[in-house]
Formats: sequence, structure tokens, C-alpha cells
Amino acid sequence: MNIFSKVGILWLFLLVVYCTILISVVLFICQLGVSIVFYFNDGRFLFSWEDALHIALKKGSIAGVVLGAGVWLKNKLHERQSKK
Repeated sequence: MNIFSKVGILWLFLLVVYCTILISVVLFICQLGVSIVFYFNDGRFLFSWEDALHIALKKGSIAGVVLGAGVWLKNKLHERQSKK
């Protein structure tokens, strides 16, 4: 039996971690991209690595937990409905 054949707690953990990492990386890259665009316009590179990482991790963890739990809940309800 495959460990990922049923929607269980392992799937919940995997989805939360994956969504958290993905959203945090995207937020960090977006902040860096905006700073690069402003650098080309103004000539000053206003980017704080620590602040950007802190913001990306804080907002990414909140959004990742909500998104991961929501996707897991949707799949759990779909699995329950398909059993009936």
C-alpha cells in the first residue's frame, strides 16, 4: 500500500510545509525584484536582506498553513465523497 494513497496527516504536513516554502520563496523573490526595478529607476539599491527574509517567512508561513490546510481539507472531503 502506498503511503500517499489516502489523504492523511502525512499529506497535511507535506502540503503545509510545501506551501509555506513556496510562498515564502515567491515573496522574497518579488521583494528583490521590486528593489531591482527601483534600482534601475533611481540608482539606489534599497533592499534589506534581513527585513525581506523576515517578512517573507512571516507572511509565507501564515499563508502556507492556511493554503495547505485548505487544499488538504478539500481533498479529504473529495475522498470522503468518492467513498459514498
